[in-house]
Amino acid sequence: MKFSNLHQHTNFSDGKNTAEEVVLSAISKNMESVGFSDHSHTSIDESYCMMPSDYPLYHAEIDRLKQKYADKIKVFKGIELDYYSTVNATDYDYIIASIHYLYEGGVCYAIDHTLQDQLDYIANHCNGDKNKFASDYFNLLVNHVKNVKPLFVGHFDVITKFGLFDTDNEEYRKIALNALKETIKYCNVFEMNTGAISRKRRTVPYPEKYLLEEIYKLGGEITLCSDSHASDTVDFYFSNCVEILKEIGFTYFLKFDGEKFYKQRI
Repeated sequence: MKFSNLHQHTNFSDGKNTAEEVVLSAISKNMESVGFSDHSHTSIDESYCMMPSDYPLYHAEIDRLKQKYADKIKVFKGIELDYYSTVNATDYDYIIASIHYLYEGGVCYAIDHTLQDQLDYIANHCNGDKNKFASDYFNLLVNHVKNVKPLFVGHFDVITKFGLFDTDNEEYRKIALNALKETIKYCNVFEMNTGAISRKRRTVPYPEKYLLEEIYKLGGEITLCSDSHASDTVDFYFSNCVEILKEIGFTYFLKFDGEKFYKQRI
């Protein structure tokens, strides 16, 4: 079985390696394809994303790599689109819809970046209620997916990254599951994201297993993504993900051919 990864960052945004170094790593791992998805420009925080002036360079480099390595691996040009960004979708092979920020009262809270930003948002906008924070995050994600109609949804429950939530808690689960049921109306493909495991923030992928089970029940589908920020983690934990999917009942995951998804049997 050959793997594919559509969620890959480079030094065009907050990744460590060049796009070519990533391609060479993917080839060495006998991968079928690799898709680049550097962060879209967010004017509310320019510390981690591509700048507008980077876009032409990004397009040119990914297009170059597509041609150079066409006989060895399929290369795709995507973008991870934040709620607080706009792009021309026709410039890309695909779009990932993800939330990294909540923005309230003129203040940007990088809720995917630090626990302190999560805590500050809860203190300043939720009267200390972390489940209100969860609702605000998931409501924004649903709206983002509804508006963007992406190829797939990025790190669905990323707010659990820093261990703030007891994900067995009934109220939290109700919020997350209701959001999942709404999200799947607009996009039924979710990434199984291993990035937080490779960066030692979690021991299990996003979405958590109970959410994967609900995706399965609702007829949703999964694509494997490493959300890699380095060339050596382009296929991180994918074999483990396949076993998790099989335990739930999935008989395939999705790969991308440049235009549409197709099924990889497991």
